[in-house]
Amino acid sequence: MSRFGLGQVFPNDRSGTLAANLIGVALAAILLVVMERRGITELRLILLPGFCAGLTTFSAVTSQSLEPHDGGIAFLIQNVILSLVIVVVALPLARKLVPVRS
Repeated sequence: MSRFGLGQVFPNDRSGTLAANLIGVALAAILLVVMERRGITELRLILLPGFCAGLTTFSAVTSQSLEPHDGGIAFLIQNVILSLVIVVVALPLARKLVPVRS
């Protein structure tokens, strides 16, 4: 439902795919820290490979990167680099903001 909603907000396939991937990567990074700090390991298998992987659409990136006339490889590189930037920003920020459970 979340991915469908993003598709409604971003009607362009590529912008919707990019938004879904970046939101999913940021959410996964934040959830990793929250679960690590709060000791919530039971939800890890549901939230990370379930919800976050379902939200991100790296298979769509792959199919859209096979369209060379539309700058497919550039779109692939953009997705990978921006996803890595999100992880580099979101992990330390989440570690600063989420306290360790005492």
